[in-house]
Amino acid sequence: MLASAPIVSRIGWLRSAFRWFRFGGTAPMAMALPYGSRWSMNILYISYNGLTDFIGQAQVLPYLVESARAGMRITVISFESDDRRAKLGDAVAATMARHGMTWMPQRFRTRPPLLAKALDHRTMHAAARDAMRSGRFDMVHCRSYPAAMVGLELKRRTGVPLLFDMRGFWPDSRRDGGRWPAGHLIYGPLFQRWKRNEARLLEASDHIVSLTKAARRELTTWQGYDGAPVSIIPCCNDFELFRPSPADQRREVRERLNIPAGAPVLLYLGSLGSIYMLGDKLRLFERIRQRHGDAILLFVGRYGIDDIVKEARRCGVEPPVEAIRATQAERTGVPPLIAAADAGLCFYVPAISSLAVSPTKMGEYLACGVPTYANAIVGDTQEILAEVAGGHSLPDLSDDSLDAAANAFERLIARDPMALRARARPILDLPVAARTYQQIYDDPGTAHDAF
Repeated sequence: MLASAPIVSRIGWLRSAFRWFRFGGTAPMAMALPYGSRWSMNILYISYNGLTDFIGQAQVLPYLVESARAGMRITVISFESDDRRAKLGDAVAATMARHGMTWMPQRFRTRPPLLAKALDHRTMHAAARDAMRSGRFDMVHCRSYPAAMVGLELKRRTGVPLLFDMRGFWPDSRRDGGRWPAGHLIYGPLFQRWKRNEARLLEASDHIVSLTKAARRELTTWQGYDGAPVSIIPCCNDFELFRPSPADQRREVRERLNIPAGAPVLLYLGSLGSIYMLGDKLRLFERIRQRHGDAILLFVGRYGIDDIVKEARRCGVEPPVEAIRATQAERTGVPPLIAAADAGLCFYVPAISSLAVSPTKMGEYLACGVPTYANAIVGDTQEILAEVAGGHSLPDLSDDSLDAAANAFERLIARDPMALRARARPILDLPVAARTYQQIYDDPGTAHDAF
């Protein structure tokens, strides 16, 4: 079997064998073999995101399922809110069992503030120790910073290799979003503490996964980085779920939302936080509306029009309420809403944290054949949109840039949805991410890029 495997996979297998003899393993069959093999590694996956929450449904559970299908044996520690677990816990448990994964869900606390996080972190440590006592693992795969600090402790205690799946620049995103303001009595020191933790993780990790090439170029210059391979896996999406809608479904969705059949629709999917630049989205929409008087701006998220108005006014913009629609849906109900639009919005605050952002929403837009507006500071969006001819990248959010973006609207909405989807799929479909994770498991000493 090894004789016919790619060289890189054979090297990865030998490295796994070395780790097994050095640190202890479940059995030689737990070592990594080529993608799709019936033999597999034993992975402990730790995430502070819940498998039942929106991020978990979109960006954690689908990846785990694909890895399990490839033969990985996975134990998952995740943190679930009471309401989401009550709603989706049984379905997630069934999915995990169906794919041979072990799930160790923990309760996500929200009260009391700050202390709840400390209690969760303590619970995460305890759950990880329980998992290690119940079986031996070839790798601990940690999603984002809090989980990775637990993985770091496991590595120091047991020698298990640490995969730091850092996602974005978490401490910087908290500061850039205003949650950890500089100079604050509590959050100022908290930011500094997590930057020190970040340096420790960059130094000690055996492998690092980043969402963007732009982030890799940045983090490899940082204090603490000690040469670990840095792989790039953008936020990929389920192209089987997200797809263009047939004409009758698109018409029905528009009717339900009181959108005229021929009206141009600009869509925003996601939260209203300050990092998402609502004021600039509205400024662009106003320019499009000057050219298309019947244009509609559709919001899909867990909020209503009153929330949109409040946030817009905080940004110094008076929103055109008569041209705004707002709705919400569970993940399976989102694709028809996206497909009812003509273009999607994806703006982030111009800051260092945005270099590490790979917007899930952009992949979902493109999977549904909907072109995207994004500002160029956002991760690799400029490169991806250019490669797939999938939208318009704004160099900044100045008046001139917004005018140019509005002028591009006619070109964007003339796209062929199926052709756009086909161009995006080789970069942003779920199996692309799963294959790249498998390459990392097979050969953690080498960087692997999904695109």
